[in-house]
Amino acid sequence: MKIRPLRLLLPLLFSSSSWAQESDRSPSSGQEGSRLAAEEVPATVPQDPELNVGEFVVTGKTTTPLPKIAILPSTTLLHEDVVVRHVVRRDLELSGLYRVIDDSLAPEGNYSFQAPVDVQAFQKLGAEAIIKVAARAASDQKIEMLGLAYFPAIGPQPVYKTSLVIDKKLARVTAHRITDALLGALTGRPGGFASEFVFSHQSGRHQRIFRADADGYGVRAISPKKATSIAPFLRKNGQLFFSESLNYSPFYLMQLRGENEMGSEAPKLSLHDQALRAHQAPELNRRTQTLGEPSPVEPFPLPFPSSIYSASFSNDGKTIAIAVAENGGSGIFEGPAQGGALSDFRRVSTTGFATQPSYSAAGQLTWVGGGAKGVPPRIYVDGKPVSPATHSASAPTFCETEDGTFLVFSLALGDGHHDLFISQTNGGQLRRLTQGQGSNRYPACSPDGRLLAFFSNRSGKDALYVLSLKRGTTQRVMKHPGESLRWQALPPAKVDRADQNQEKQ
Repeated sequence: MKIRPLRLLLPLLFSSSSWAQESDRSPSSGQEGSRLAAEEVPATVPQDPELNVGEFVVTGKTTTPLPKIAILPSTTLLHEDVVVRHVVRRDLELSGLYRVIDDSLAPEGNYSFQAPVDVQAFQKLGAEAIIKVAARAASDQKIEMLGLAYFPAIGPQPVYKTSLVIDKKLARVTAHRITDALLGALTGRPGGFASEFVFSHQSGRHQRIFRADADGYGVRAISPKKATSIAPFLRKNGQLFFSESLNYSPFYLMQLRGENEMGSEAPKLSLHDQALRAHQAPELNRRTQTLGEPSPVEPFPLPFPSSIYSASFSNDGKTIAIAVAENGGSGIFEGPAQGGALSDFRRVSTTGFATQPSYSAAGQLTWVGGGAKGVPPRIYVDGKPVSPATHSASAPTFCETEDGTFLVFSLALGDGHHDLFISQTNGGQLRRLTQGQGSNRYPACSPDGRLLAFFSNRSGKDALYVLSLKRGTTQRVMKHPGESLRWQALPPAKVDRADQNQEKQ
């Protein structure tokens, strides 16, 4: 099967100009990007004649320049003002859509909260768009946040304005939401930075679940230290799920108990699930004794006695797909999201083992399936194999882009190397996303479909990167290894309308 090299990929899949090969672009203001460019040494990946992939040169440049955008500097000492501006700037750099003008080039002037924006001064720097984000104290525990966007070519009036009062502790997440709204004003499609990563990673003796903001900030372990936890995923309400085993016991599907951190309530249990929970009570007691303390997570009620290796909820929240251990292998079963009896679930996979289920927004279901001796595992979509039959495939995910839904997955290419590939959901137009830069695995698409996150060892150590599907550039998000990556939008913000004033010109 012939796969087109990356330089031909992006213009065909997405409505953008032709870009050169995959690159690592240094953010214009940050030193993280400068260090990254200096650290990275592309690893040599063996050529695979069966995939017929041609070599390409990593240039680090695009064939057309990125539009320049200016973000007004912060001149106050208010912590929240500095945080808000830093978050928005970092988000815009990670988006890969703009070249952010360096702070040192900002013209002299008044950059206080209420000061007008000197549009002409920034236009002389070549700015095609101007962003002002600021925060000031509104009370002891609240701040007022401001977001403005200008197009100098249109005139001195803002094309977008938002002003709202929030709790200080919500400064970072609100800054991400402002970035998303600003991107919507600038491009016509909102961003996806009000979101979070979840993934698993070995920590001490056990595999644990971690969360992090979309810009790599705030990496924190969620699951218990003494448990083996794998395959995390999030519901649309922000509730976290994962599979957990204690002392080699079967893997249970676990959920955070009660309200999640964004305030969304966990679904109420049906009478059947309450009975099932009562049946699980002895196991819960043993779990508490093993952990030595109460845990913030508890089993999700499912009627299967064997291990649950992974799971996923459909976008409409009505269906759950689970990978269940059976007969020395595993199968994918679908059933009602609220749980139910064993008869309410049906087996949808046909191979000896199947795992890693994931839904598209339209309800398509993908998973990894295999089992026949000497036959590589493949990616399935709605029961049909779609990945190449010649290579072991893993970690399928759907990308919901402005140009439609695409399937992204990893293929094993020998010597422990993996690369990422993208195709239509039926497997057509298979194309390569990474090559010649270490091993790249566990892809996850941003909620807006512009970015693809993945773990890679291209710099010598595993880290999390994002690839712009519009520009073809990659940037490191955080120096943290992991696997089983998921990227999910945060639930909608709860903002008092009396505190909010938003205007779009």
